[in-house]
Amino acid sequence: MNKEINIDLKRCFKAILKKWWLIAIMGAIFYFIAYLISVNNLREDEYTAEATVFSASDYSALTLYSDIISSSKVSEQAANLLNISDVNADSIKKMISVKANSSVLGIHATSTDKILAIKVANAVAAVFIEEVNNITSNNLARLLDEATTVELSYNKQLEQWKFRIFVTAAGICFLCVWIVARVIFSRKVFNLSDIGLDGEIDIIGAIPSFKKSGRGSDKNEKNN
Repeated sequence: MNKEINIDLKRCFKAILKKWWLIAIMGAIFYFIAYLISVNNLREDEYTAEATVFSASDYSALTLYSDIISSSKVSEQAANLLNISDVNADSIKKMISVKANSSVLGIHATSTDKILAIKVANAVAAVFIEEVNNITSNNLARLLDEATTVELSYNKQLEQWKFRIFVTAAGICFLCVWIVARVIFSRKVFNLSDIGLDGEIDIIGAIPSFKKSGRGSDKNEKNN
């Protein structure tokens, strides 16, 4: 038969309050550790630019066009069009993502450089339109909007603070669980119900055990 564990929430809460100083120290330690880790994060702020392309094709065709945008051929032609040092087909493929919505394709370029993100989005859009129109032998694809502005897609400072708060909270929660566990599984008797075997036996009283002090022992020896 499984024995139920009675949890005194009031006692657990008091135990946590009693150890507030330890919780504060633990929180400070975990925050310091999280701070050191987040400061060494080499990832910088990232910006995303979007160029939109309209196509008269159906949605299934737009999904196929998404594969063309991320192809090596389009990336190579975009790199040649930009003619920027340190920007090649591989780096452009990593920067580009596509979102299809109805008859509109959103071509997103993400970079730590705002100007580069705008240039890459527009270059890929231009190459894609030319490529699709050549494949289909018509002019179904048209540039709807050029990329002119960027949005902050990765905020380094915000992510650092999120990480620090999460790690600090995790450390505090771990310590609180440890404190509560010690209270729940403690062998100490706080009231008569703790030794009543969950009400199976009646307890009319308890006799505490007192340890003799050193002075009392000396007096007894002298009297003897």
